[in-house]
Amino acid sequence: MKANHEGATLHIRSSATTQSEILFDGDWPGRLREFGTRRLIVADEALGAEAQHLADMVEADQKLTVNMSEEAKTLNTVGQVYAWLGRVNATRDAVVVAAGGGVCTDLVGYAAATYLRGLSWAAVPTTLLAQVDAAIGGKVGVNTEWGKNLVGAFHLPRFVVVDPDFLSTLPVRQWRAGLGEVIKSALIRGGWLYEHLDSVRLKDIPAWRETIYQTVKVKVDIVNQDLYEEGPRMFLNFGHTVGHALENLLGYGTLTHGEAVGLGTLVALVLSERVRGLATEVRQQVMTWMGHWGLPTRLEPIQFTPLWEQMHRDKKARVSGLTWVLLDGVGSPCLVKDVPEAVVREAVLEVFDR
Repeated sequence: MKANHEGATLHIRSSATTQSEILFDGDWPGRLREFGTRRLIVADEALGAEAQHLADMVEADQKLTVNMSEEAKTLNTVGQVYAWLGRVNATRDAVVVAAGGGVCTDLVGYAAATYLRGLSWAAVPTTLLAQVDAAIGGKVGVNTEWGKNLVGAFHLPRFVVVDPDFLSTLPVRQWRAGLGEVIKSALIRGGWLYEHLDSVRLKDIPAWRETIYQTVKVKVDIVNQDLYEEGPRMFLNFGHTVGHALENLLGYGTLTHGEAVGLGTLVALVLSERVRGLATEVRQQVMTWMGHWGLPTRLEPIQFTPLWEQMHRDKKARVSGLTWVLLDGVGSPCLVKDVPEAVVREAVLEVFDR
C-alpha cells in the first residue's frame, strides 16, 4: 500500500488564476468555511440527517434537499434549484455546495454554472462514483429524453472534498456503481492501479483510500492536459459509448452507471482486440475483477439496432460518425474513427449473447 494521502491536495487549473482543488480528508470543513460570504448547500435527500450535519460542518446559511435520482436529473429539477436560489437571494459572492452522489454534483454544478451567469461552487461527493469521477473535472449537466448529459457546461468546482469515510454506509450496489470508472482508469493508465485492483475488497475503506487517490489522479492528470475534451480527455470515455447507450435504452435504474460502463468496457475491449490487436488476457483480467466485485459480465440478448441508434445520440457523436476509445495495450489508449457497424455488432453479440 502506498503512502497515506490524508490532507493532500490535487489541482486542476483552467488559467493562471482559476483552479479546482481536490482535498483528501484533512480539515476540509474549515477550508469550505473560508470560501464565499454565504454557503448555500444543496443535498441529496437520500442523505437524510447527514445533510443537516454537513450543513452544520460548513456553516451553511441555507439548505435545500432534493431527490437526486437519475430519473430526476432533468431541467425540471434544475428549475427547483433555480427557484430556491431566487428565494434565498443568492448573489455572486455566494458559493453553492453540492452534497451527494454523481447526479447531485452534475445537476447542482450545472445550476451553479448557469444561475446569475455563474456562481462559485464546491462538491462534497458521498459516493464512490462521484468521488472518483463525476465531481472531478468540471463537466456538469443533466439528461434529456434523447440521451444522457446532453445539456451541460464546463464549470470547475472551487473545491472537491474526497473523503472515503463517507462511503462507510454506502450500499453494495452503490459501491458497484463507481467500479466501472475505477476499472476504466486502471486500463487507460496502467501501472500501480492496474496491478493492485486484485487486492481491494468492497467496503474496505482503508484499502480503498489509495485506490481512490490514484483513480482521481488519473483524471486530474488528463484534465490538466485537456480541460474542454478536445483531445486526451476523450480517453476518459473508454467504455462509455456503449455504457451510456445501455442506460438510455434500458431505462435509468435498470443498470447502475458502473454496471453499464463495465459492460461497455467489455465491448470496447473486444473491439480493441479485433481492431488494435489487444491481448485477450486484458479482457479476462477485467472479467475477473467484475466477477469478484459482483458486476454483471453479460446481459440477456439485446437487439443491436436500437442500441446502435442510441450510440449515435451520444454527446460525443459527430456527423461523420462515432469516435471510439480503444486500447493498443494497458496504459495506451487511442482514438479510432469509423469502426464498421458489422464489427461493432459482432463485439456486442460476443459480450451480451455468449
